[in-house]
Amino acid sequence: MKKMKAACLTKIPKEIEVQEIPVPEIGENEFLVKMHACSLCYTDVKACVHGKHFYIELYGLPWTPGHEMAGEIAAVGDQVTGYSVGQRVAVAPFNPCLECPPCKLGAYRFCHKAPGSFVQPGGFAEYFKVPGEGAHLRTLVLQDSVSYEEAALVEPVASCLHAVRKAGVPQGSTAAVIGAGPMGLILMQLAKAEGAAKVFMVDVDDQRLEQALDFGADEVINSAKENANQAIRLKTGFMGADVVFEAVGSAQTYLLALEMARGGGAVSLFGGMPGGSTVEIPSELLHYHELTITGTSSFSPDDYKNALELIEAGKIDVKRLISHRFDSLDGVLEAINLSLDKQGLKKVVLL
Repeated sequence: MKKMKAACLTKIPKEIEVQEIPVPEIGENEFLVKMHACSLCYTDVKACVHGKHFYIELYGLPWTPGHEMAGEIAAVGDQVTGYSVGQRVAVAPFNPCLECPPCKLGAYRFCHKAPGSFVQPGGFAEYFKVPGEGAHLRTLVLQDSVSYEEAALVEPVASCLHAVRKAGVPQGSTAAVIGAGPMGLILMQLAKAEGAAKVFMVDVDDQRLEQALDFGADEVINSAKENANQAIRLKTGFMGADVVFEAVGSAQTYLLALEMARGGGAVSLFGGMPGGSTVEIPSELLHYHELTITGTSSFSPDDYKNALELIEAGKIDVKRLISHRFDSLDGVLEAINLSLDKQGLKKVVLL
């Protein structure tokens, strides 16, 4: 049996070991991908610290994190069509079945069969297995102009695109993004690509706000130094933003997002909070301000496809989001620690 290396979470919190495990065996409807790039998502960081992940809850440890990945097809099952050995691909971590009640409603995030379609063992491994059934929905062949590291970031762009489309960004509108981390910077770029005339970035870190300006934010607000809600009102003729994206995940910023939106505006609660968290919201913000509030997680097959198209067209700059590159799986733990310390933006392992 062939062996490969994989970064494995063996104990909570964040005990990561690079282990030798069997290369996944593929069935007739599956194929094997050699990983060339896997980006670290903060969801995986939290899972490595707290152990809260559906895979860990179902199967226990060890667990291989990583779900933002790209690579080269190394083997295909006899029944797989449309893919061949040697193709460069971006791979979404799961695919919807398209047959269960949530899928028929377009609510792919809640697909009954999605957990069973996740790549195995995970992205931070030399190889991972992709179920071939529905593969065309989650495996995209790359143009030569797209690098593996850019392709690994299709997944976070797709998640942000899902949020932007669900909230809606009318042509000529004013948008605000709370949180100038990597997801906030993607949301800001997407809001502009969807038609926002002006985008404000709100954060408490001056260095990140400078980066936001470099990525195209029209104005920035340091909410640790001034009242962000008042600042937005002054800059929008006392209206507020047409649409606000919250990309932090805290009770304070959830409330701030609602306060910053104009009457009749939209708020996207994109940042995830720990399970069991609650937020106190003044009722007038919901009732009298007539806000449309959306929460989003994950993405649809169309979001994933469109995200790659935006990267291919140069409308979303993901390459500059990569602040740290590691040339071995030994870098996964360092990438996690850097993320916990809020250092840099995206961290990518390249093999």
